[in-house]
Amino acid sequence: MSTETEVKLKYPIPIPKEGGGTVDVDRLKMGRLKLKHLRLLPKDFAEREGKVDPAELIPLIAGIADISIESADEIDVDDIEGIAEKLLSFLAESLPDGKK
Repeated sequence: MSTETEVKLKYPIPIPKEGGGTVDVDRLKMGRLKLKHLRLLPKDFAEREGKVDPAELIPLIAGIADISIESADEIDVDDIEGIAEKLLSFLAESLPDGKK
């Protein structure tokens, strides 16, 4: 993954503001995939050849988008496909595949 990508949401989600309250956002900025994010993947991720249940992506989405898990829980099912597509492409680009 190069630097950062943005995913437009069909349905805005509430993000807590500093000092209280929330703001509805309709775009998620997906930062660079870092090793700390890999800890958020299921332990058997490699054994399942990268296949994950959509619910298992929630902590990873929250981590890469720098939002709370509670905010990530509010993402509409219609928006998951676009977000998951970005995440899985990040993983495919970032993880070594053993090829030289």
